[in-house]
Formats: sequence, C-alpha cells, structure tokens
Amino acid sequence: MLEELKKLKKLQKCDEQIFQRETVLDALPEENERLEQQIRELGNKLTDLRGGVSLHEDERRKREDILNRGEEKLKGITGKQSAIRNKEEYNALLREIDNIKRFNKEISEEVSEIDREIEIKKQELELIEQENLKKIQEAKQKLAKNLEQMKSIESEVEKKYQERDKLAATIRQAILRKYERILESSSNGRVIAETENYICRGCNMTLPPQLYNNVLKAERIETCPNCQCILIPTDGRKADKKGGPVVRDTAERPSEEEEE
Repeated sequence: MLEELKKLKKLQKCDEQIFQRETVLDALPEENERLEQQIRELGNKLTDLRGGVSLHEDERRKREDILNRGEEKLKGITGKQSAIRNKEEYNALLREIDNIKRFNKEISEEVSEIDREIEIKKQELELIEQENLKKIQEAKQKLAKNLEQMKSIESEVEKKYQERDKLAATIRQAILRKYERILESSSNGRVIAETENYICRGCNMTLPPQLYNNVLKAERIETCPNCQCILIPTDGRKADKKGGPVVRDTAERPSEEEEE
C-alpha cells in the first residue's frame, strides 16, 4: 500500500500543477475583457474630445462665412453712396450700414469666443491624448502578453494531462476512483495530505491516535475526518515492521486526554 500512496502523491503533485495553471487560465479571459473595455473607453474619450474640437471648428467656419458675406455686403452698400439722390436715401443707407456693422461685430465676437473654446479644447485634448494613448498602448501590450500566456499555459496543461494519464494508469482502479471522487469535491485541487505529530497538514486538525498510527502503517487508505484528504505519512515516518505499535518519541506521545 505504501507504494500506492507514493504513486498518489506523484499524481497529486501533477494535479496541483494542473489546478494552478487552470486557475490562472480561468482568470485571464476576465482580465482580457477588462483590458479591452479600458481600451474602448479610453479610445471613446479621445474620439469625443476630437469630435468636440471638430464641431467647434465647423461652427467657426460657418460664422466666418457669415462674417465674410456681411463684409462683402457692407462694401457693396458703401459703394452705393455715389448714387444717392436725396437726404432720405442717405439716412436710410447710413442706418443699413450701421445695422450691418453691428451684425458683423456680433459675428466677429462669436468667432473670437469660438476660437477661445477651440484653444481650451485643444489644450485639454493634448493633455488627455498623451495620457490616454500611453494607457491604451500599455493595455494593448498587457492584452497581447495575456494571450501569449494563455497559449503557453494551454500547451503546458495539455502536457500535464498526458503526464497525469500515464501516472493514473499505474494506480489500482479502486484506489484511483477514491482519489478521483475526493478530487471532484475539492475546492483547491488538494487530495493528499501528509501527517506529522498527529496533525493533518491539509487542515491542521489533530488526528485520533489510532488513525494516526494506521496512517503511519500505510496498510490501507485513510482519510482525514475533517478535510477528507487521503492521509499519508511524512517522509521517514513509518510503523514498526512487525505491525506493532508505532515507534514514537516521548515528545510525540499523545496526552492522557487524547488517548481517552
């Protein structure tokens, strides 16, 4: 039985390596989704800021066109002064010129205000663009690294499963089935636990003396009453060859309360 336990220990080591790799593999897709979301959000923010600048620039061009038409109109009206025939026409012309000048002044002020807003938007965009582009680049690099890591881990896991199959083939079916049942219900991939000084190293529970002795004898499969792990003796610990009581140091002897 001791040889079977040694095989189980090797199988456990292989399963732990598989469990560790699959735990990392399970977490990476969620992290990749978070990185992709971060890239989208940063990109959208830059797009919104650039769009805001473009909208202001479009509005400025519209105002400039209106202003240019107003200036042309003003020149055309001013050129009509030579054709004025009386005072009434002259006063009407002055009023029209005054209205056009006032309108052109308002449009010119709007253009200046838009220019100030464009400058503020461009400054904001410049600051955020540098920061966001850096974050986007870092996120893309991390994402590429994760994808590469996933590919590598998947390859490692496949090899580990092949190794596991070979190890499992050397273990008696009845013992392997018991091991597999415990593995299926395990939350951390642990099935085997060493024992030392009456303690299960899987859960740190103190074992009954008789159970501990049976584990050291290694004549059959023993499990921890608490964590359900298969118990194996720590390397170098064994029962008396004749099957008698376990040889223990005085320091390891259970107290009277434990024996009771």
